[in-house]
Amino acid sequence: MKINISGEVGELNLELQERFIDNGDGTITDLETKLMWKQTDSFQDTSKWVNWYRAMEYLQELGIEKFASYNDWRMPNLEEAETLYDENHAIRDMDRMDIFISSVFSPGGGFTTWTSNELPHATAAIFYYRYGHANSNHKEDITKDSVRAVRDVEKREKEKGILFKHPGFSISPLPR
Repeated sequence: MKINISGEVGELNLELQERFIDNGDGTITDLETKLMWKQTDSFQDTSKWVNWYRAMEYLQELGIEKFASYNDWRMPNLEEAETLYDENHAIRDMDRMDIFISSVFSPGGGFTTWTSNELPHATAAIFYYRYGHANSNHKEDITKDSVRAVRDVEKREKEKGILFKHPGFSISPLPR
C-alpha cells in the first residue's frame, strides 16, 4: 500500500494504491511491474523441492495445463524475482520463518526462487526471500529450492490490441 500526502497546512489528502491484485484464479497481478505471478510456488503445488531443470519442467506443465487459462508461464529473471522482495511485508514459509513478500501470496512455500539467469559452470541465480539477496546454485542440485511462476501481462495484452484498466483481469460480463 502506498500513501501519498499532499496539500497545504491543515489539508491532508491520502491516496491508497494497491500494488498487487488477487485475480481470484490462483494468480496475482503486480500493477507496478505489469507481471502476473502464480499465487503459490512449486513446493506448495508439488510438496517437492526442485533443481533448475525440474523447475523448468514444472513451468512447462503449467503451460500445458493452461493454468488460469494461460500457456506462457515462465521462470522469472533475477530482476523480476527481486521486485517481490519487500522488507515491510512478510509471510511464513514452510519452515515457519519470515519471507519478505506480500501477504497476497500464499504462506507455506519455499524461501527461494530459481531464476532464468544462467551462470558459468552449470549454475543459475537463485533469489532468497528470507534474506533479500541472490546466490548461485548448481542447476542439477536439489536443495531446498522452488520456483515462482510468472508471465508478462502487458506484453500479452498489447499483442491482442486490448488495453485494460487493471492488467490481468479478463473481459467478462460478470460483475467483479
